[in-house]
Amino acid sequence: METFQLSILAPERRLTENEAVSSLILTTAEGEIEILSGHVDMVSKLETGRFVYKAKEGKIVSGVISSGFVNVQDGTVKVIAETIELPNEIDRARAKQAQLNAEKKLQDASLGVHEFKKYQLKLHRAIIRQTIDENGNIYH
Repeated sequence: METFQLSILAPERRLTENEAVSSLILTTAEGEIEILSGHVDMVSKLETGRFVYKAKEGKIVSGVISSGFVNVQDGTVKVIAETIELPNEIDRARAKQAQLNAEKKLQDASLGVHEFKKYQLKLHRAIIRQTIDENGNIYH
């Protein structure tokens, strides 16, 4: 199985650096993509969403990324994220409360465009955090 080097970094942590992996799934501004060995060079903005990668011997690592960038260049993939959370780190009760708070704020007709967008992103992040399982699958 062909592999590429993957690094996933955020200000508060380095999830992995230069790890040989066979695939990576990310949510970009254009939608969800899968990166495999030999992927064309690219730079893309990441949206809040899941990530899933398959490491050596089939080990699957998944979680949630809150925005950032991905750079694919010469067989190396670097993900720079605002935040990274693994499924066992997600407090689902807290995420549910964040969802309720964001939904309440979004009902306020006096919100400006900037605040509306901020609470939309908070709502989206809260929903994603509640719906990812330990294999990176989204369940409803």
